[in-house]
Amino acid sequence: MNFKKTVAIAAAAGALAAVSVPAFALENEFHGMYRLRAMMSNYENAGGGALHAGTTADPTPTLTVFEQRARLQYIAKTSADLKLVTHFEIDSSWGDTAYSTGRGAGGAQAADTVNLETKNVYLDFNESLTGANVKVGIQGVSDAYKGILVTDDMAGILATKKFGALTGTAGFFRLQDFNGRPSTNPAPTGRKNLDLYLLDAKFAVSKDLTVGGSYYLVSRDDQFNAQNMHMIGANVAAKFNNITADGFLAYQTGDAIMATTKQDLSAFAAQAAIKADLGAAGTVRGNVLYTSGDNHAANSRKNDSWQCINSGDALTTSSASYYDSKMMLLMRNVVNMDTDKALIMYTNNNNRGLTLLTVGYDFKFNDKLAASANLGYGAASEKHGANSASIGTEVNAQVDYKLFSNLTASFQWAYVFLGDGMNKNNAVLLSGGKADADDPYLTALMLNYSF
Repeated sequence: MNFKKTVAIAAAAGALAAVSVPAFALENEFHGMYRLRAMMSNYENAGGGALHAGTTADPTPTLTVFEQRARLQYIAKTSADLKLVTHFEIDSSWGDTAYSTGRGAGGAQAADTVNLETKNVYLDFNESLTGANVKVGIQGVSDAYKGILVTDDMAGILATKKFGALTGTAGFFRLQDFNGRPSTNPAPTGRKNLDLYLLDAKFAVSKDLTVGGSYYLVSRDDQFNAQNMHMIGANVAAKFNNITADGFLAYQTGDAIMATTKQDLSAFAAQAAIKADLGAAGTVRGNVLYTSGDNHAANSRKNDSWQCINSGDALTTSSASYYDSKMMLLMRNVVNMDTDKALIMYTNNNNRGLTLLTVGYDFKFNDKLAASANLGYGAASEKHGANSASIGTEVNAQVDYKLFSNLTASFQWAYVFLGDGMNKNNAVLLSGGKADADDPYLTALMLNYSF
C-alpha cells in the first residue's frame, strides 16, 4: 500500500476515534411540548385583563385570541451524576407581528420573527464529596408554600442532600442586578441587587406523614438603605387512607421588600387543602388560602401585607401564584401563556391581602375522557376604604380527551360573578373594579402535546 495512503487512512481513523469518544460517552435527550389555546373572552386577552362596561354600540365586548407556546428541552448527559439542562420557549399569538425581533411575537402573516426565549440553562450534578445534588445556573424554582412567595425561573445555585428521612435544601439566587443593563445604565454591576437565600428541610415521619420548615431571606439594596425581609414557615402533608391533606403557616418580618418607602413588616399567610379519592366516583378537593393585608395609614412606617416577589426588569410581572386553586379567571392558571391575566394577579393583592376558598371535583370516565369542575370565592383581606372586600365568585369546568397518549384536547369554560368590591354603582371599589362592569367569562379550546 502507498505510504501516503497508509498515513492518510491512519490519520482519518485517529480523527474518527477522537470525535467518536465524546459522542459515545454523551447521552442526548430531547423533550418538549406544544400548546395551542383558542379563546373567546371579555377579560383574558393578549392586550391585558380589564373589566368592561357594555355600551350601546358594543354591549358585550368579546375578543377572540389564538395563542401558542412551544418548549424545547435538550439535556446533555455525561453520566448519571452529571448533565447540562437547556430549555427554550417560543410564544406567539396568531396575527400579532411579523418580520420583527422580540419575545411572544411572530404569529402574523409571513412570521419570520426572531423570538427564541431562554427558559433554563443549568448544570445538574451529584457532588462526590458530600453526596449532595447541585444545580447551578438558570433554573425553575418554587418556594415550599405552593408558590405564594415566588415561583419562577431564576439564576443561582441550589443544593439538596438527604440524611435518612431528612431532606435539606439550600440555595442562593440573584433575582435582579439593577445595574446589570449596560445599554441603559453604565453603573458597575453587582452593587444594587435583589437576592434570595433559602433553607428548606423536610422530614418523613412515616410514609404517610411529612413535616417541613423553612427560612428565606430576601435582600434588596437598590432603593435606599438595604432592605432585608425574613420569612419563616412550617408545612405538613399527610395521608389517611383515601384522604390526603396538607397545610402551611408562614410569617414575614424585617423590611417590606416591595414597598417604595422604608417600612417595618409583620405579615403572615396560611393554607389548608384536602383531597378525597372516592375511587370510581371521582375525586373531591377543597382549599383555603389566606394572606394578610395592610390596614395602616399610607404614610405609616408599618406594613402588614404579605410580600410576594415580582419579576421583570421593573418588578411588575407576577412571579407568585397559587395554581392549586384551579381557577381560570379569578387567579392565574397554570396553562396561561401570554394572556396570563387574572382578577387577582398577585398574592399580595395590592397590599390588601387575599382570602380564597375553592372546592373542586374530578371525574375520569375512561382512559381517554376526563372532566373537572371548580367553584371559588375570592376577597381582599383588607378592603382599604372600599365599600366591600368581595372580588367575586368563579365557576369553571374543563373536559379533557386524549387523542393520543401524549396529545390531549381540552374544552374550558369559566364565569365570574363579580363581587360588590369590583362592580357596584355609587361605591368605592377595590383596585381594578369598575361600576356597571360585565361579569368576566371565558371559553377555550386547547391542544396539549408533550414528548
